[in-house]
Amino acid sequence: MSKKKLMVLGAGVNQLPLIKKAVKMDFFVITVDNIPGNIGHTYSHQFINCSTVCEEEVLKAAKTLNINGIVTMASDIATPAAALVAEQLGLPGGNYKAAAIMSNKAEFRRFQEQNGLNGPGYVIGCTIDEVKNELPGLTPPLVFKPVDVSGSRGISKVEKITAENIEKAFTYAQKFSRSGKVCIEEYVEGIDLSGDGFIRDGKIEFAVITKKIKKGFIPVGHLIPSDLPAEIQEKILGEIEKTCVELGYLCGPFDFDVCVNNNKIVVLEIGCRLGGNGIPQLIEFGTGIDLIGGTILSAVGKEHRFPGTYRVKNPCGSWIFGSSIPGTLKNIADEKKILSDFPGVFFVSIRYKKGGKVQEFEHNANALGYILFKCANHVDYRTMVKQLENSLNIHVE
Repeated sequence: MSKKKLMVLGAGVNQLPLIKKAVKMDFFVITVDNIPGNIGHTYSHQFINCSTVCEEEVLKAAKTLNINGIVTMASDIATPAAALVAEQLGLPGGNYKAAAIMSNKAEFRRFQEQNGLNGPGYVIGCTIDEVKNELPGLTPPLVFKPVDVSGSRGISKVEKITAENIEKAFTYAQKFSRSGKVCIEEYVEGIDLSGDGFIRDGKIEFAVITKKIKKGFIPVGHLIPSDLPAEIQEKILGEIEKTCVELGYLCGPFDFDVCVNNNKIVVLEIGCRLGGNGIPQLIEFGTGIDLIGGTILSAVGKEHRFPGTYRVKNPCGSWIFGSSIPGTLKNIADEKKILSDFPGVFFVSIRYKKGGKVQEFEHNANALGYILFKCANHVDYRTMVKQLENSLNIHVE
């Protein structure tokens, strides 16, 4: 076979842009996950029925198939397996230790503390008894998080420390934690920002910062450009670069969440993969720079360089939407109608069809989809979202 083999961990809607791009670039694409009905498998050339958290099984399949590269997207839990395979097979992107730390909120907080990086005060435990004596040392409000999942699952904020509030928040977070561990940390006030980029030889080669729009802890949109002063953007990227270097993650894609408060930069999370919910596509539309394609080329060892500077040619935004209640999806407009009705819309992803069972939009895994569109500023953004909301006409009962 002349085509290079690219293994993609995950085959859900969040990995679909990566899978489609790799197929279009003429790679032999092998998707790996344990849900045979996932949409990504319909586009790949081969499917391996294996959970992406089963590191040794993924490694065994990669060796058997003699792959040329491995990537994931929008999945923190898949990054350790991807890093292990790359490390063991001598492929680009291999740093298992770094991936294990970046994909676990508890390990990342410990890493920040041990390396003198900005981070909130925190405690970690599997039971309330393990943490209750340390909680008085934290300044409320406090945020309770499962340590080993992403997508805002299981996160809640406690304003007042009482036995009832702690038990409720701890139990909710633990429900989503694969290991049973919960990270309780001080809430960081400030401007929420996200973005994606690529680091090479320990230097950020390319990165775009997005202004994050949230509903509680759930990201419901992003804006490019972020309209931050250049010096603040430089400080943010400097903090991310320093974090990556301390981790030993010197080459590969990254996704990040940061908070800026009085010029202090706190890295809330950083992952060794590209983000989901359309962030890489938003960046490509806004700047003309293809992060997904460049990441694929780098994963198979092909020479590729991202530009060190860029200009936002097309200001744009994203809207992530869901249902306010669980139930059966009785009505939702289709993607073609949205694209036809709104000339400013350039990408639509709707995950469910009429008649499907949906959950309340309490974290990003329950989102119904996302829409990417041109928008000049925050006012334009709000107007567009209102119009899209009316046009989608979501009805659940």
